[in-house]
Amino acid sequence: MPTPDDEAVYLRAAADLARMTTPDLSSFSANTIDVAMLRVFTPTGPDPDWLHEFRGRLKQASSNEVHLTPAAPDEFPAPHDKSPAASYHRLVDTSTDTTLFLVMGPFNPPFRLAPEGG
Repeated sequence: MPTPDDEAVYLRAAADLARMTTPDLSSFSANTIDVAMLRVFTPTGPDPDWLHEFRGRLKQASSNEVHLTPAAPDEFPAPHDKSPAASYHRLVDTSTDTTLFLVMGPFNPPFRLAPEGG
């Protein structure tokens, strides 16, 4: 079960991703970030309930304009993370018709953005 520190990491990440920017987690210790991500990521990816909640936080922070949609690892520009725990998505801003690739997982940094199409 996530702690208040974990929740703060997730909320900060959702708020920054809602602005289509890489999350600035510099106000958190590396240990706090690692623990937060390891709490919701298994060796095969994110906990489905957490991912559903994270999508909701992202939509709320963006006034329902930014959405996460699934993507396949081979769609990402090389090099991309090979971790089986990595979770691949498109981050879509419907207000500006902008799409970025997002890979997230229990690694450093835990949220990585790349332009769609390389």
